[in-house]
Amino acid sequence: MRHFIFVVLWSVVLSFAQWSAERVGPVSQYGKLLTGKNSAGKGRIYGSCDSISTGKEVQVKGMSLFWSTGGEGNIFYNDRAVSRLVSELNIELIRAAMGVEVDWGETDSAKGYVLKPEIQKAMVENVVESAIKNDIYVIIDWHSHSAENYTNEAKTFFREMAQKYGKYDNVIFELYNEPLNITWATIRSYAEEVISVIREHSDNLVIVGTPEWDQRTDAAINNPLNDPNVAYVHHFYAGSHCVSGTTSWESPCEGEYALKAINAGLSVFISEWGTVNADGDGAVANRNDEWQNWMNEHKLSWANWSVSNKSEGASIFVPGTSAEGSWRYTDSGNYIKNILASNPSAYKACEDKESQSIATPRIKVKDFSLAKTASTIVLHNHQSQNVHITIFDMLGHQVYTSIHSGLEHRISLQNLSSGNYILFAKTDTYQQTMNLQIK
Repeated sequence: MRHFIFVVLWSVVLSFAQWSAERVGPVSQYGKLLTGKNSAGKGRIYGSCDSISTGKEVQVKGMSLFWSTGGEGNIFYNDRAVSRLVSELNIELIRAAMGVEVDWGETDSAKGYVLKPEIQKAMVENVVESAIKNDIYVIIDWHSHSAENYTNEAKTFFREMAQKYGKYDNVIFELYNEPLNITWATIRSYAEEVISVIREHSDNLVIVGTPEWDQRTDAAINNPLNDPNVAYVHHFYAGSHCVSGTTSWESPCEGEYALKAINAGLSVFISEWGTVNADGDGAVANRNDEWQNWMNEHKLSWANWSVSNKSEGASIFVPGTSAEGSWRYTDSGNYIKNILASNPSAYKACEDKESQSIATPRIKVKDFSLAKTASTIVLHNHQSQNVHITIFDMLGHQVYTSIHSGLEHRISLQNLSSGNYILFAKTDTYQQTMNLQIK
């Protein structure tokens, strides 16, 4: 009995253990990202280390994960994959594209936040905490095409994320992925509500989607959000969208809308772009180099779509690639890998960051998460490590023990008698307890 109490108490203590950055990366060098204007009045992104000063613009480049509800992508929502993206692709930014209202299959992880909030949050948290550990920026993305229909859910989610992670300079909040053909007024009203709950806990950068799949960035010019640290999102796919001039149907090229917003003083963020067609498929387009030159000219930070092994042109990995083993790249993956190789190979923490580092809270990356239904415990193994599960009754007797290494496992509680129990789960680096009451 005494040994049992020690084990449980020790696991509770360890559950509060946290990690800080294990390297000096872009966040230590630039600090919190800030919106501002250069001396010519053009919108730019800056860092809190040097503040808003012409010539000190910050441009960070990285990757967007695939939909968290897609099995081709959510296998990369873990510390092992994010850390490898840092070491092998040299990313400065990772985007966690959390599915919201979608339902893509029978597994719990294929259901969006509206249906399975705890599972989706656990995946996002894994990415955020790995980004903090690796000292890179992370976008928490409400990946929906109709976010205004889920305003209350978005407020609940972002309030929790801001309260938990809003003190970290790493974190960027993306409120709306690719609005459809709706008005800016509708988007703005939704964004105002969600920003209000974020600002209860954080003044970090917020990025807001714009009409027509984030291509009418200019829509916000005459009525921008009344917040000092908001940027406006622009998306493009090089195979379908042009940088300057007009399209074949004599409309302005998509890049012209973003440039109009920039010239009007709005800060713009490219939270998603693809080397292929807008449907995510096709070959690497000839326009990619032109788009790259354009983003570099205007100091636009970006995340490429996507970290996935789905059989489509936009994926950086060929089918079958996982977080473990050899990474095999597609044509798009090799193109992106070559671009990201030009990111800095080393960073230097600014003086303010060095003085703050001692007080920085420490974050522990979750190896797994647990969810409970009426008669089942669902284990989601984010790191594919061996998870040791033990259930004790209140006398300290083991009534269940097992080891699981798969991505998802269900533990039936139907054989347990009525009463109270404690479930104890651990890997070599992470531990968690859960109180169980069987009626």
